[in-house]
Amino acid sequence: MATTSRLASRCVTEMSTGGVSVWTEIIALAKQPGVTDLGQGWPDIPSSTIARDAATSVINDTSATGRKLNQYSPISGLPALCEAISKFHGRKYGGTAPNPVNEVAVMTSGTEALYAAIMAICDPGDEVVLFEPFFPWYLPCVRLAGAVAKTVTLKEPEFKIDPDALRAAFSSKTKMVVCNSPHNPTGHVLSHDELELIASLCKQHDVIAVFDEVYETTLFSGAQHKRLCVVDGMAQRTLNIGSAGKIFNLTGWRIGWVTGPADLVAGCRAIHGYTTFSAATPLQAGIAAALDKESDGFYEDISAVFSANFAKLSAALQSLGYQVCCIDGEVGGYFLVADISSSGMDGMTFAKWLAKEKVWDAVLWPPQSVRKHRFPVRRTLSRLFVAHPHIFTCLWLAHPHTLCSTSDSAAESACKAWCWHPLAYSIV
Repeated sequence: MATTSRLASRCVTEMSTGGVSVWTEIIALAKQPGVTDLGQGWPDIPSSTIARDAATSVINDTSATGRKLNQYSPISGLPALCEAISKFHGRKYGGTAPNPVNEVAVMTSGTEALYAAIMAICDPGDEVVLFEPFFPWYLPCVRLAGAVAKTVTLKEPEFKIDPDALRAAFSSKTKMVVCNSPHNPTGHVLSHDELELIASLCKQHDVIAVFDEVYETTLFSGAQHKRLCVVDGMAQRTLNIGSAGKIFNLTGWRIGWVTGPADLVAGCRAIHGYTTFSAATPLQAGIAAALDKESDGFYEDISAVFSANFAKLSAALQSLGYQVCCIDGEVGGYFLVADISSSGMDGMTFAKWLAKEKVWDAVLWPPQSVRKHRFPVRRTLSRLFVAHPHIFTCLWLAHPHTLCSTSDSAAESACKAWCWHPLAYSIV
């Protein structure tokens, strides 16, 4: 008997068509000797010392208080963290901060927050508007809820919203729209006009918006994060998703949250309670401390590193003849998108080729097909992770004069070697 015959059909569907299967294959390739993984979004740069020290202190505390903080937290989250999230948003964005008692819920990652929001709000048959390419977990969450995805394609090179396409995606069946800014994978930061358009359609069709802002503190070259919930009429119909892992470079901690109207947050909290119940309490204490005590300089320094990497990668890729997207607008997040069409391969073929045929340390990334609902004509747009120290080695090979002084002959040799391994991340 085939193993899949004992599984629910919806599970089989996601195993065969969702992002998990592709990620599994790519991660296996990335573990080969001499391969550097620039696909997965884990920053290999310093994380919050405040968060790590506070969590360690709680774990090692044998007092009555310490013992309690190593047990379950309330379903809604450690009260200190809920309070810290509220204060963080109040300081950062002004206006009315979310009520930490009933307008904030701590989740076991931003991914669970997304899952909880979709499960709490969508009934079978409801339609959910997604912007593609998208985070690979969006579509499976929609399908597992029995809802129907209506996709709006963001077109290169700037990946801005097409107003007519978005209007056409909304109907009387639309229950939710999921927005992400700064956008994964393209880096596009939604403009005021784009947010106003989304808001007008939500109000016209009585739609709930899920605003995925996990990259809210990672912005390049003066870009400004703009929130959907502050647009007139959207505060009571927007759920905001945040991620401590992204903010503090602690993606393995799996601490996220959802904020918004009390009734919608209550629904998310209920789904969370029936899935993971509570995030790790000592880690919640660590994040609470970081949100309270990290200075603005911490966030600015992280953005500066990412922004510099983005600029250097852009220059290196353009010097090799690749088109880099989103360089004329506001950009943020973890990634850079370029076009690898000159390689003559699609993304998945190219990724496998890098791992198999490397004559230099290869740089590997998963194909962007996991971020697409449909297969477009172009399969050569590429994504690069910009928060990894190996970027500088790769950049030296591609664009040596930007990072080190070396002889012309050595630089030419390095460039030739690098041309066999151009950086790319397929958007299929």
